[in-house]
Amino acid sequence: MNKVIFIFGNGNLPKLILKKIKNTNVEFKILVIGKNNFYESLNPKFVNLGKIITELKNLKKKGFSNILMAGSINRPRLSDINPDLNSLKLLPKFTKTLFQGGDNKLLKFAITELENLNFKILYIHKTFPDLFLGFGNQTKIKISKSFLNDIHKGTSILNNNSKFDIGQSILIQEGNVIGIEAAQGTDNLIKQSLPYMKKVKKGVLIKLTKVKQDLRADLPTIGLKTLKNCLKSGVVGIAYSANKTIFLDKDKILNFCRNNRFFLYGL
Repeated sequence: MNKVIFIFGNGNLPKLILKKIKNTNVEFKILVIGKNNFYESLNPKFVNLGKIITELKNLKKKGFSNILMAGSINRPRLSDINPDLNSLKLLPKFTKTLFQGGDNKLLKFAITELENLNFKILYIHKTFPDLFLGFGNQTKIKISKSFLNDIHKGTSILNNNSKFDIGQSILIQEGNVIGIEAAQGTDNLIKQSLPYMKKVKKGVLIKLTKVKQDLRADLPTIGLKTLKNCLKSGVVGIAYSANKTIFLDKDKILNFCRNNRFFLYGL
């Protein structure tokens, strides 16, 4: 990983990655799709999706052949894309995927086209394994049979929903499905579920990768903010895809769990 192109979106993950490579010999260039201001001191290139192929081809000529994608990118609107000549030939296929497929299909399209340009797309869980947690109970807090049943139910629903390319999270309380993530995102799912939660604090959030998801992009991500929102809403634990879910500020998250008797369970 000597010469890498980082394609960054929004959120804290890109910042965390840059901290990790700060004192290494990795030569990198940053292409930003989004409005994250912290990149500015690193001389990034803010790009429109319709121009990104040209930027990548220029960097390829300079010896950059590895790409790592990180950070959230809003699903594009066709009206926001101003394709140049390099991107114009992909527009019909892109348009079809945009209107007929979910996020997973859109990501597969992007990765396939990047590979067609002879780029290697890096797996973030292989490149930065310390951002992840493994299988089983990570917090030594006893997980009741009731919680395990809810986790099993939520996992079955999410796996079934994968074929429809619907969100990565579901919230269950005592066998009742309180909410399923769609376009609103996990934190909004948690907040919106609060009026439907029983006062007893027995909610469980299950957040998983989709079945057959390409693991080079859009991995589930959990930060301290998510845990705090969970606790406010009566959720007392999270089940996640082991070694496939990114934990931002992992040490702070584990400390928060210990102090608040909040469990993390890897599947």
